[in-house]
Amino acid sequence: MANPLYGQNKLDNSIGEKLFSEAGTLREHENSTDAADLFSYQIEANKLEIGDIVRIKVFCTVVDSNGSDTLTPLLNFAGSAIATGAALDVADSDIVYAWADVHVTSATTMTAVSEIRTDALGATHVIGATNLSSKDITAAIPVALNVDWSAAHADNEVRIDAVSIELV
Repeated sequence: MANPLYGQNKLDNSIGEKLFSEAGTLREHENSTDAADLFSYQIEANKLEIGDIVRIKVFCTVVDSNGSDTLTPLLNFAGSAIATGAALDVADSDIVYAWADVHVTSATTMTAVSEIRTDALGATHVIGATNLSSKDITAAIPVALNVDWSAAHADNEVRIDAVSIELV
């Protein structure tokens, strides 16, 4: 029997696994009201199992913002929005941060707990839980951060700085 004070001296299935990460790509969405993915990734088919938790973290910088124009970020998982910042009133150099923990509860259902926030003075925090049904863990699962500006203007620029997706 293992000593509960010190844990077991063996590796088990609770060790995390990095699925995807990138940083420093300098990919931007600017001067457009057409929604666009700043990053996208496909979790391979049959990778997820019941009981898994997928953790997603995304950091973006508002390089430039035209006055009262707003930015709408959507974190999508398996084709559904699991976090949205609604229309965020952002300013130059603001950080937009999104994270989510997606819990695989069955072969076709998942629950996502997520947040999108900015670091601006009087910052916006949007926290929510989303039940995902009719999803299939035997198929590839897309993950993406989609962004959209309220107006097309040369001064509206948002850049993705880093993203990580991992099993925890």
